[in-house]
Amino acid sequence: MLLGFALAGCGGASSTSSSHSTTSALKTVAPSPGHAQTVRPHVTPALIPPPGAPPRSVQVPVLTYHRVAPLSAVGQLDLKVDPANFAAELQALHDGGYHTITQAQLFDALFKGAALPAKPVIISVDDGYVDDVRTILPDLERLHMVATFFVITGRMTEPGFLTADQIRELDRAGMDVGDHTAHHVDLRLLTASELQTETAGSRRTLEAVLGHSVYAFAYPFGAYDQTVVDAVRAAGFTLAYSTAGGTTETSTAPLTMPRVHVGRSETPSGLLSVLGSA
Repeated sequence: MLLGFALAGCGGASSTSSSHSTTSALKTVAPSPGHAQTVRPHVTPALIPPPGAPPRSVQVPVLTYHRVAPLSAVGQLDLKVDPANFAAELQALHDGGYHTITQAQLFDALFKGAALPAKPVIISVDDGYVDDVRTILPDLERLHMVATFFVITGRMTEPGFLTADQIRELDRAGMDVGDHTAHHVDLRLLTASELQTETAGSRRTLEAVLGHSVYAFAYPFGAYDQTVVDAVRAAGFTLAYSTAGGTTETSTAPLTMPRVHVGRSETPSGLLSVLGSA
């Protein structure tokens, strides 16, 4: 069953069902449009919700990309954004005054009431294709932006996917690296043992690659139910993303957070329009 689902691509549409200090561990830099306000510290902050934190909500669009590659007949075409268009979208965000933020910044805003920069946005990239280091990372670095890369840990030895060294390269560059399961399967269909392998087991694999804890997770196909959410929580993740549309992130539902799918037909001006109406 795992192999059958592993061959499928990551869907862009919604298919859901139903106290350590972070700020003190971060080194801040002066904000500017499109620039992250933090860089990765040598010690990764522990994103563990403090007990008794009051409910909070923030408006932070989380953009979802999958591949940044030329159009081909292989795979889901809407999940492949043209490289030139991707670069133009990042430039539009930069020029529009948007600030990319890290998972730690979102966590601190939700659970500690920390301030966010003007027009905060998270860029997330699913599946862990080699495009992440060959195309996406250079574009991000050119504009001093950060992103979160959700990788499939069982594909590190497959052609076309990130190797362990390339995953570490993203981490060293100041990017967030999150988990996207071991085999990219619909977690709702698994046995308890398989579900643990795809969540806790995959997290252990990724942490061994990076040498530090991993707290962010993305559901394959955006599919989950309560059993899946409970397994993600038990695995130690504190921030998890679906494919449900929306831009409001809340501390009361940190394991089912919405995102904004960015498809191949999107334009830089159209993306700004979507964000402006959020």
